[in-house]
Amino acid sequence: SHSGTVIHAEFVHPGRDIDRRDKRLKSVSTRASLTMGKGGKLHKGFCSKTYDKCRRINHQIGHIVSKRIVEIAKKFNSSAIVFENLKGWRPKGGKKRSNLRQKFHGWLKSKIRDFTEMKWAELGGRVVEVVAAYTSKLAYDGSGVVKRNSKKYSLATFTSGKRFNADLNGAYNIGARGVFKLVCRNDNEGRSSKRSGRPPRSWVCLCDLWVSGNPKLA
Repeated sequence: SHSGTVIHAEFVHPGRDIDRRDKRLKSVSTRASLTMGKGGKLHKGFCSKTYDKCRRINHQIGHIVSKRIVEIAKKFNSSAIVFENLKGWRPKGGKKRSNLRQKFHGWLKSKIRDFTEMKWAELGGRVVEVVAAYTSKLAYDGSGVVKRNSKKYSLATFTSGKRFNADLNGAYNIGARGVFKLVCRNDNEGRSSKRSGRPPRSWVCLCDLWVSGNPKLA
């Protein structure tokens, strides 16, 4: 809400479909490493049927997730659905994530965003994009930069020692930036911090909505 109250939180994670996709991608990587290991080159159309299957699964996941996002937005009469601006985005999932999985993960993010906008527009809804910088790095409670667990990258530790889901922390901040963008009259998101001594206005966190009369919302 505009006051920073979180009225609903939900993880939309079609795990079975993601596992099916990743299992196929792993088989592609295994076959590719065996081929390259013998000094050969991957021929044109290498594992094309498997790639096509993975793309179809990605397409299906995109529709499942986007449908649920729109259902939630409709249920709570949301003013808009907020996404990060992922132009030029590069996935960072730790050393264990393969380049192939990264590519498909990136494609999936784009599909979810596009499918959601399409479904939401049919209902007359609005989609808002916000600056992606530091959405996951900054703690939603304003306590500072979080530390990511090297063994469990989805876990974030706040400076207070509090442990929190990194994706949920990022989602809180993304939502807050969306509220800021909707209600702020001055749309200069990229304001420099050099003269003001404050971080850019685009780096809003959830806690900024808790403060009545916050200058960031002026």
